[in-house]
Amino acid sequence: MLVAIAVGDPAPALDAVTPDGASVPGGWLEGDVNVVAFFATWCKPCHRALRELVAIRQLVGPRLRFVLIEAGDDPAEVRQFLAQNPVPEGAAVTTDLSGAARQRWGCNAYPTLFMVDRAGVVRYINHGWGDGSQAKYLRRIHDVLGDGPPSTKGKSRSNPHDVSTSAAGPPRREVVKGVEILRGP
Repeated sequence: MLVAIAVGDPAPALDAVTPDGASVPGGWLEGDVNVVAFFATWCKPCHRALRELVAIRQLVGPRLRFVLIEAGDDPAEVRQFLAQNPVPEGAAVTTDLSGAARQRWGCNAYPTLFMVDRAGVVRYINHGWGDGSQAKYLRRIHDVLGDGPPSTKGKSRSNPHDVSTSAAGPPRREVVKGVEILRGP
């Protein structure tokens, strides 16, 4: 059963394994901001999101940690994908062969990212990825950290609890391999 997680809810348990079968370390909430990102190797918006999350991690540094949960493709395929596509520094990469993590977190489309603070509270949920997503997500991270990037000092920042879509409109929905993916902001 798919559970609907909302901003302000405690983050669900994270019982996942790596593509090599190892368990995810229990201290996954050690960052000031923790991102749990659901992705699929065949999802083109996910590829873009992962590339841009690498850049975001380089800007923010070790205060930002990632747990990347792959949709449950064949572990050998996942390892090949990871060898060809960089992920954010220090990211724990897991696979969700049973779909249990996706259900527990309420992920019904790829990519879906949950921003969790150090206290284990979901602070922002992002569905889909497209033009403008990188800048918007970076602002959200700085909001949760309580600081602002230099370009926004003195300007009004967006509410980290607002999960509405951008002015560009809602993401376009598409079904690939029986799973809904979202394209756009």
